[in-house]
Amino acid sequence: MSKNKRKGFTLVEILVVLVLISCGLLPIYSLIRNGQQRISRADTRTLATLFGASALELCRAVGFDRAMKITKDDDFLELQYVAEKNGYEIIPSIVPLNVEPLPAGAKPMYILQVQFVVKSKHKKAENTSTDMPELKFVTLITDPRYNFY
Repeated sequence: MSKNKRKGFTLVEILVVLVLISCGLLPIYSLIRNGQQRISRADTRTLATLFGASALELCRAVGFDRAMKITKDDDFLELQYVAEKNGYEIIPSIVPLNVEPLPAGAKPMYILQVQFVVKSKHKKAENTSTDMPELKFVTLITDPRYNFY
């Protein structure tokens, strides 16, 4: 049998096919990998948003007096525990703001500025375009014992 009549592929043909296949598969792999990273970031941000919104709603629900001491509230401590188990940290900041001006002889009035910062403990925010930054949630709570009208 002569050398020219053999059937099969040459090494050059196989290499050309491998290059063409890899040029088609690498972009697809890159798209899948980037999609998975974006889904993971969206999931992280969604959970952080849920924890922050839950903390704000808890402050609104418990009222002015209990919101001032939210760091000692059992419901808030349970929410912080659940967040810790899921890899998040909830940092509260409660600031009473004095309402002024007041009429002569009126008692001092306060509005609470409640802020929660939610951080992911596993994903550091060194590059905020790719990682989850700190999320801040702020609300104001009024004392119902006073009439603001």
